[in-house]
Amino acid sequence: MKNLLNIALIFLLSACTINYGMIDGSIDADTFSVELFEEQASNAPAGYGATYTDFLKDYMISRTKLNLKNQNADIEISGKIIQYNTSPVSVQTDEVAALNRLTVVIAVTVVNNLKEEDSFESNFRQFSDYSADQDLASVEEELLSDINDKLSQDIINRLTSNW
Repeated sequence: MKNLLNIALIFLLSACTINYGMIDGSIDADTFSVELFEEQASNAPAGYGATYTDFLKDYMISRTKLNLKNQNADIEISGKIIQYNTSPVSVQTDEVAALNRLTVVIAVTVVNNLKEEDSFESNFRQFSDYSADQDLASVEEELLSDINDKLSQDIINRLTSNW
């Protein structure tokens, strides 16, 4: 009886499979390009547009099958940093903020040269919270890394789901 249970268990476990794949299964293209993101938010750090542009390129290369191309790409991405601000999130009983939130909003235009109906313009908003007793300058790099990751994932999600 014990052998029969072991055989059944082995059979069940061998029937289970796990498939790993890239997240861009529905992107019907081979190449992409990213133009320099303009900094239109007055309080964004100098050079943030270029930093985000490079981040997005690396993110797309590492998480999709698309190849980076400087011109005439199948998918052309451009954008603007339109909002960059901090605000209190959690206020304590003495009306002092316990948490602050850094919020970044980007306006993105995607032109799909292969399937024009998959082109879109959209704003993406992401944030990251930090303790109010921390200075933004001391945590800004870490917060932006988190925000950049979320924004880039949002762009890929929109590319793959066409929502």
